[in-house]
Amino acid sequence: MTAPLLLLGCGYTLTRFAVAEARSGREVLATTRDAARRSVLESAGVHVVSIDDALSRVEGAHVVTSVPPEAGLDARFAEALSRSRPARLVYLSSTGVYGSARGHVDESTPVDNTSTVSRARLEAEDLFLPLGASVMRISGIYGPGRGTSGRLKAGTLRIPDSGGGRLSRIHVDDLVGAVRVVLERGAPGEVYCVADRRPATQEETASWLCQQLGLPMPPRVPFESLHESLRGDRAISAAKLEALGWTPRYPDFTTGFLAAMEEEARG
Repeated sequence: MTAPLLLLGCGYTLTRFAVAEARSGREVLATTRDAARRSVLESAGVHVVSIDDALSRVEGAHVVTSVPPEAGLDARFAEALSRSRPARLVYLSSTGVYGSARGHVDESTPVDNTSTVSRARLEAEDLFLPLGASVMRISGIYGPGRGTSGRLKAGTLRIPDSGGGRLSRIHVDDLVGAVRVVLERGAPGEVYCVADRRPATQEETASWLCQQLGLPMPPRVPFESLHESLRGDRAISAAKLEALGWTPRYPDFTTGFLAAMEEEARG
């Protein structure tokens, strides 16, 4: 019998994961503070519960936590998970922990403790890894209703005057598949990077999307004016994850954005 799936913090990614798993017939419990997501989850047969209720049901369950560190809940979660052990535990982290790293990046790349954001993520990882968690360090997530195409249409996208460094991305449905694989086959206490196979500069991505959408290129701005998450030049490798049997359906941004735009067009 398949263990129940318990999802702590159903945002963009875990809502899609929860809906897919519930529709397959699996028992899924989830927490969310977003009323719209709650409606989507419940309409798919997901049991939306309070945090207290969720933490009372972790024993023997498959648990995924995606609550950001700034919510201040990680220590509470870790304490509950140490008392009642789940059968499987996955923590969704970020490749932002690599900070200023450049070039090829994988699980062996040194992390960056100099920024407040990366330190918060690393502290959360340190809480869950000793409990047997598999940690997923995830690159930039995009998909229907989220990503560069939406910012282009809204006129809010800016690209650096230099064109920018390479950024790694992952389509939300490939991330959903990766979470499923790590839950099934990931090793306790291990870290897995998640990205597609083609890192690309912001200019390359924007140029391709503008051609698809019939839009002009966005304005250029000084590199230093961009958010720190957009100033890198990293090629994230998901080779360790692929060794578990995961294969991205959308290996690069062109296939992924086309799928996202088609889904948006269908409503």
